[in-house]
Amino acid sequence: MTQYVVAIDVGTQSTRAALVDVEGIIHDVASSPIELYAPRPGWAEQDPEQWWETTVANIAAVIGRHPTATIGAIGVAAQMHSVVALSASGASLTDRAAIWSDKRCLDQVNAFERRADAEELSHLAGNRPLPAWAGFKMGWLRANAPEVYENAESLLVAKDFLNYRLCGEVATDPSEASGSFLCDAASGKWSDVLVDALGVDAAKLPEIVDSWSVIGTVRKDVAGRTGVAEGTPVVAGSGDMMCQLLGSGITKPGRVGLVSGTASIMSLAAESASPDFRIMNLRSASGDWIRFGIEDAAGESLRWFVDTFCPAGDPGQRRGSLESLVPQAALVEPGSGGLLFFPYLLGERTLGSPHSRASFIGATIGHERAHFVRAVMEGIALEDRRALECLCPAGVHGPIRASGGGASSSLWNQIRADVFAHPVQVLASAEGGIQGAAILAGVAAGWYSDAAAGAEEVVRVAETWAPSPDAVRVYEDAFRIFCAVHDALDGHWQAWDDRIK
Repeated sequence: MTQYVVAIDVGTQSTRAALVDVEGIIHDVASSPIELYAPRPGWAEQDPEQWWETTVANIAAVIGRHPTATIGAIGVAAQMHSVVALSASGASLTDRAAIWSDKRCLDQVNAFERRADAEELSHLAGNRPLPAWAGFKMGWLRANAPEVYENAESLLVAKDFLNYRLCGEVATDPSEASGSFLCDAASGKWSDVLVDALGVDAAKLPEIVDSWSVIGTVRKDVAGRTGVAEGTPVVAGSGDMMCQLLGSGITKPGRVGLVSGTASIMSLAAESASPDFRIMNLRSASGDWIRFGIEDAAGESLRWFVDTFCPAGDPGQRRGSLESLVPQAALVEPGSGGLLFFPYLLGERTLGSPHSRASFIGATIGHERAHFVRAVMEGIALEDRRALECLCPAGVHGPIRASGGGASSSLWNQIRADVFAHPVQVLASAEGGIQGAAILAGVAAGWYSDAAAGAEEVVRVAETWAPSPDAVRVYEDAFRIFCAVHDALDGHWQAWDDRIK
């Protein structure tokens, strides 16, 4: 009888659960939409209970369609850096949790940067201070919702909150711990110095265990609601980005991966964290390091443009649909007639200011809607190239592997290959997050010796896009102008924010 694992993927736009076999083949997937709230500029929130209830419904749906399936383990991949304040009874103490792209804790970050030992502590954490890191969100909670903070038994990210609900155990993995700014990058343990510097109570932090470690088993009540047998092992899992990269085979130093989703993440597998503070570092799901740069609003920028400027009722351009827009954008020459898009709807995290705003530059009366759509796709790729040049100053070795929803677009993959002047590959399975979570569960099920070995067994390349020499020349000029315009605007965003408050 075939054994499966259940892989859970919680993103920003949806939650999913899948049945996956030892060869990495996905046999069934159930998905549920989730809501994103932005009550103030710079805030981004979601309801933890919606994560949980939709996850339960997703698991029940796939198990209901395969009632005789034997489940060897459960693995969770989820959006990183969110913070859920959990009561002793396991309830979320707030209706909504600040997620990865939320920047409300900027005051905490700025205060930290004024410390005389800020640089020393940043090297200890393996990252520069940023609003994304979970520890600063915890500090914000303590300063702005002290009653919630004090009543919290644990402070958990989304993945660990879901694991707690599944098995009743509190734990985290190295990928999330390294993204908290509370963990010693060298030792992989919580740092008393960093915990004290951010004003966080160490007793509220979970134990750190390997991403493939079994932390508990499915509870009786969860078994009754989902159909998964009570006692099924639950592994610690990893952040969705780390699972995407694991599911893309980005496990050996020097391999480069691009995760294209709501955010766009350019990543390099490495043996250690980078000392370059323009670059961020996280422990990988397989145990080494991932160096990366990120655009918080990449795929979100494309969705925003379509939803905002292609309203319902416009023939062939239904709200939220790209089916008719992308073929039109493909007819536009590379470079979009000089139109540039800067994808900073949620500010910048890697190479600019969190106050940055999105913009189109270079529009003329000759530009039509298709030019704007292509310019959005090109602008995201140009921003990815800025990160790529920081990660690989000596050049890229081997093809860049693209995963995530944005990797399903042939036009976009060709744009990337041309902008990067380097081949871009996609994989046989486009579900990198699910694949990575399944690999981690597969280690617990006894399928693979370790996570990296599992990735080598199941990851298969499907297609490669080679750069076009003519387009490469166009984008070389576009990239030079893109960087110059970015740098000219970069110093003004703080004043812009101050003006409109």
